[in-house]
Amino acid sequence: MTIVNVEALQVRFADKVAVRDAAFRVEAGETFSLIGASGCGKSTLLRVLAGLQREWQGQVSLFDSPVRPGARFQGMLRRNVQMVFQDPYASLHPNHTLYRTLAEPLKIHGETDIKHRVTTALTDVGLPADALLRYPHQLSGGQRQRVAIARALLLRPKLLLLDEPTSALDMSVQAEILNLLNRLKTEHGMTYLLVSHDADVIAHMSDRAAFMADGAIQHVFDRPALARGEHRMG
Repeated sequence: MTIVNVEALQVRFADKVAVRDAAFRVEAGETFSLIGASGCGKSTLLRVLAGLQREWQGQVSLFDSPVRPGARFQGMLRRNVQMVFQDPYASLHPNHTLYRTLAEPLKIHGETDIKHRVTTALTDVGLPADALLRYPHQLSGGQRQRVAIARALLLRPKLLLLDEPTSALDMSVQAEILNLLNRLKTEHGMTYLLVSHDADVIAHMSDRAAFMADGAIQHVFDRPALARGEHRMG
């Protein structure tokens, strides 16, 4: 099954074209990555697929259903597409306990047994159950990113969008988070769309990767090409 299908996608901010004529597909169960220098358009493309950037032109389908420009994600699409942001501290409310942060999306969607779900989400990402009483400033950077991942997984999404999920972390913590993401992907049967400028992260995580420059996808690398390091020449 094709999870993501993008054709002739263009995003413009005033006189600047951030994404131009982008086209790619992501199949169920794979990790598809976007790699390129800062400002090449990869994060903007990810925000379109998250429903956060709603002004665009072209054709986008998620789970074989077309997405319309300007439309907010609703219903199952809102549940099935979740995003983990680059800065875990900025994405967590500083005055909310982890329990409040994680319980909120479950309450919005009318879920039950919320405390058990929150506790399970924390233990799934390697945090103790009593962490739910803590605030973001009481956690390390790696722990905050684990919380951000737990929050994204609460609604059991089918597609997880990852925007530079380890770039704000120390090298020693990066490998832990990447291995955690790979384990959770297998356990929950998810599909990943990963944005990174780090060639090592791309090689470690990806089944396929698209190199972007000046808002356009220049080349797509398959797994053998990634293993040979061809993406490092982009």
